Amino acid sequence: MKPMQTDQARSRIAVLICSSDSRRDVVDRVLPSVLKFWPDCPYPIYVGLNSLDRPLPAGIPVLALASEWCRECALQLAQIAEDYLIVILDDFLIRAPVRQVRLANLVEDALASNLAYLRLVPLGRSLLARLTGWRSSELKPGIERVRANHPFYSGLQIAIWRRSHLQEMLQNPLSIWEFEHQYREDWVHCAITDNPPITYRHLVERGCWLPYARSLLQRAGLSPELGDRPVWSNSRYARLFLDHVRWVLLGYATC
Repeated sequence: MKPMQTDQARSRIAVLICSSDSRRDVVDRVLPSVLKFWPDCPYPIYVGLNSLDRPLPAGIPVLALASEWCRECALQLAQIAEDYLIVILDDFLIRAPVRQVRLANLVEDALASNLAYLRLVPLGRSLLARLTGWRSSELKPGIERVRANHPFYSGLQIAIWRRSHLQEMLQNPLSIWEFEHQYREDWVHCAITDNPPITYRHLVERGCWLPYARSLLQRAGLSPELGDRPVWSNSRYARLFLDHVRWVLLGYATC
C-alpha cells in the first residue's frame, strides 16, 4: 500500500476552477457539488473570474480583466503560487464522493515523475482496441502516454497540470476548443488507464445548458433551477445518444 500523501506534495498542488463573469450563473449552480462531494479536499481551491460582485459559494477568487479565454486564464494562473493544479471547468458537476486517497496517489505520481499533464479520465478507445486489449505505451502501471495523433492531446477533462506547462500553452491565442488540439513533440501528456478518482458530467455546451442539466443537479441534491441561460431542446438527446453509440463503437478511431 502506498503511504499517505506527504505534506510537501500537498503544499505544491491546488485546484483551479476555470470560469469568468459571463458564466458566473454556472459557477453558482455547480460549485456547491465540490462542497458536497469533496468536503475533505486538502488543497486550496481557486475560482477564476473577472470581478467579484458577490461572494462565491466556495473557493478563493483569482481575477483577470475580461478578455479572450487564454489571456484570462494566464492572468489568473499568475496569481497562484502552487506548482501543480487540478484544473476543472466550471460546468463539471461532481456526482459522487471524490476518492481522495486515489487522487492523492495520482498527485504523488505526477509530482514524482514531473509530469506536465496527467488526465484523470481514461482515454476513449475504439471497439477493436478494447477487444484486442491494445493500449498506448505505459509510462508506469496505470498511466499511459497520450498518442501524438489523439485529437484531444491537450483535452480539458479534469487533469493534473504542471502550472508552468499550462502557462506556456496559454501563450497561443486560441479558443478553448482549439486549445485542446495542441500538440508538440517535446510535450509528454499522459492519462490514467482506469479507476478515475472524480465522477462528473459537464452541463453546458456552446453556451446553453444541456437537456439533462436540471435532472443531474436534482440527483446531486442541488437546486435544479437554471436561471435565464437557455437550455438545449429535448431533441438534443438524440444527438447525444448517437454520439454515445459512436463513442462506444469507435472511441477516437485508432486512439
